[in-house]
Amino acid sequence: MESQLISPSGIISPVLWTLGRPMPKYNLLFGHLLTMKTYIDKLPPDAHPAYSFGQIAKDGFPNGVFYLDMWPFFMPLLVSPKKPKSLVRWFQPIAGGPNLFTMEEELWKSWRGTFNPGFSQAHIIKLVPKIVNEALAYRRLLFEYAERAEIILLDEETLWFTMDMIGALVLESNLDSKKTKTPLAVSLLDRTRWHLGDATINPFVRYYPPRLFAQWRNSKRMNAYIGRELDLRYEAYKTNLKLADNWDSKSVIGLVLEGYLKENGGTKELPATTTRPLKTLKKLREEHDTVLGKDPTSAASVITSNPQTLNQLVYTPSVIKEAMRLFPHASGARQGVDGVDITDDEGNRYPTGNTMVWIIHQGIQRNPKYWPKPDEFIPERWMTDPGDPMYPTKWAWRPFEFGPRNCVGQGLVMSELKVILALTAREFDVKDSYEEFDRLHPRKSIVTVDGERAYQFESGGAHPADHMPCRVFLRK
Repeated sequence: MESQLISPSGIISPVLWTLGRPMPKYNLLFGHLLTMKTYIDKLPPDAHPAYSFGQIAKDGFPNGVFYLDMWPFFMPLLVSPKKPKSLVRWFQPIAGGPNLFTMEEELWKSWRGTFNPGFSQAHIIKLVPKIVNEALAYRRLLFEYAERAEIILLDEETLWFTMDMIGALVLESNLDSKKTKTPLAVSLLDRTRWHLGDATINPFVRYYPPRLFAQWRNSKRMNAYIGRELDLRYEAYKTNLKLADNWDSKSVIGLVLEGYLKENGGTKELPATTTRPLKTLKKLREEHDTVLGKDPTSAASVITSNPQTLNQLVYTPSVIKEAMRLFPHASGARQGVDGVDITDDEGNRYPTGNTMVWIIHQGIQRNPKYWPKPDEFIPERWMTDPGDPMYPTKWAWRPFEFGPRNCVGQGLVMSELKVILALTAREFDVKDSYEEFDRLHPRKSIVTVDGERAYQFESGGAHPADHMPCRVFLRK
């Protein structure tokens, strides 16, 4: 049974408590708010909320399922088999309207069917040359920073690169976001920075005037930019109807956001993770030598001329998946339904009516029940056979979630990450500079989570603490 969190309303919780349903210590007046505070106080102030919930599960709920009452900050949810209203409210300021994350079922089915061809493996192969071109720009940026030998915030640099990558694949535009300060990229990144994790449940943050103004301003800029793009496409469509067969830019902002959350969730963690165990980095580079040739500078032409070469990489996707396991970029959320129960590994049933079901990826993907040596970075676990004790448990790896509403772009994301590593891993060493950063920016608060300095915080998705200060070196 996957580790899950269920958040009922303040009306339902006392009944569940009386019935002996699994939950932390309960207070009739404050629900579980006091319990939550004790866990939050043990973490850095900006730590991702999932750490608190995951630790609650680890401390007292071996079956991985428990109820949590966050009322009045988390309002009661209506009974409906769709994405929870809290998720719709969370995504509204970013997407500005209907999108693949929050569309109701029938509308979602129609649009998912529209997008599927654009994310098919056959179409992804056609996009590989564009992916390589953008990855080469990222590689040039790393060369520049290696020459300067200065501390950079790798997360922020990667965010700009992610905007360029998604812009090239979705808008068919060379954004060069950091240099040109393209309105779409600037506004979207600014919007995610304002979109703090507790904005959904904390009214003081949600209605903070500067935040509301930033949302309005960024919406206006993004709508104007996308409107111009759509007008250009429509005019081209009218003059050349054949363009319709290649028009993959419908619902542009939904695709940009999906790419931003998914791709950047993996890319920003890879350098820190792959430099940790030198044995892993050595094996990664050896695979690239074998598949792509011993000259790192020729890798781009090898991949561009034969994109299927990426399919020969076996250890590389294992490294990517292991990084995503240890550093998940988000969690899953679904609306509970009357008459639908969750069943744990012991056969216990948990009613979901009037609740939001939260699937805590932090808890599942480091749970020793499903993962031997859960806190260790072991890419080899992804290359084992089903009978091997290290073989990953089915459904325990959830970065793209499961079921019909999984991430439509997961194949594209994995291809992008493989290309990025293929073009950078053999030429650079990336070393974190947290120790130096902390001397320059001392804090009195806690700065680690379970000994991990690169813990995650939320800003439109999970990010490494302090945006991953590091130095880039040319490999000798």
